[in-house]
Formats: sequence, structure tokens, C-alpha cells
Amino acid sequence: MGAEWGKIIDFNWTLVINLLQFAVLLVLLRWLLWKPAIKYIDKRRELIASRMAAAKTSEEKAGELVVEREAELVTAKKESVAILEEARERAEKSFEDAKQRAKEEADRILADARVQMEHERDRVLADLKAQYAEMVVLGTERVLSREVRVEDHRRLLDQLLAEIDEAALDGVKEKR
Repeated sequence: MGAEWGKIIDFNWTLVINLLQFAVLLVLLRWLLWKPAIKYIDKRRELIASRMAAAKTSEEKAGELVVEREAELVTAKKESVAILEEARERAEKSFEDAKQRAKEEADRILADARVQMEHERDRVLADLKAQYAEMVVLGTERVLSREVRVEDHRRLLDQLLAEIDEAALDGVKEKR
């Protein structure tokens, strides 16, 4: 048994050296590669997280702006409807005012025309009366200048009436 224990205790220095080399390699890899890689990954993770947070805040702001713009659009639509309604009311009022002014002007023109027609009628009647009186005077002169017999009197009156009718018609025709 004594010889058996000697073989068990016999160290394998190659294994120990390999383990030491592996440990040194692990320390070097951790120090040279693992820590910088972890730092790079952490920085990258922080950068991505900050960008995600910025994107989320931008998205929230965009959502708020969309809601705000929609509210402004609704307000603008209401204002445009109010402006259009006001313009329509103004147009109707202007139309009614113009219509009223035109009616007043037409009434004034009609009144002026009636007054002018009455003046013209009065003037024509005065002219007719003057012509009638002149014819009566002429007829009277003829009658008085001759000897009057009943037949002459009737003939003169018929002739006088014919002249009065012709003169009256000529006077009216001339006035038109």
C-alpha cells in the first residue's frame, strides 16, 4: 500500500501549469475583453434606452400635438361656419336694403310721373278750353256777321261742331 500512495500523491505539474495558464487567460480575457465589452454593451444599452425614452416622449408630444391640431381644426371649422353665416346675413341685409332703395326709387319715379301726367293733362285741358273758346268766338262772329236764318243757324252749328271735334282731335294728337 505504501507504493500505491506514492503514485496518488504524484503531482501532475502539466495539469497545474495548464490550470494556471487557463486562470491567467481568464483574468486577461476578463480584464482586456470582458470589461470593455460589458462597458460597451452597457453604454449601448443606455444609449438605446435614452433613444427609446426620447422616442416615447416625442411620440407623446406628437400625440398631444395631433389632439391639439384636431381641436384647432374643429375651432377653425366652427369659426369658418360662423364667418360664412355672418357673410350670408350681411349679403341678405345688403340685398334687402338694395331692394328697399329700389322700391323707394320706383315709387318716387311713379309719383313724379303721376304729377307730370296731371300737369300735362291740366295743360292739355287748358289748351282745349282755350281752343274751344276761340272757336266759339269765331263761330259767334260768323253767326253775327250774317243774317241768321234757322237753316243757316243749323248749318253753322253743325259746321262749328265738326270744326271743334277736328280741332280737339288735332290738339290731342299734337300733344302726344
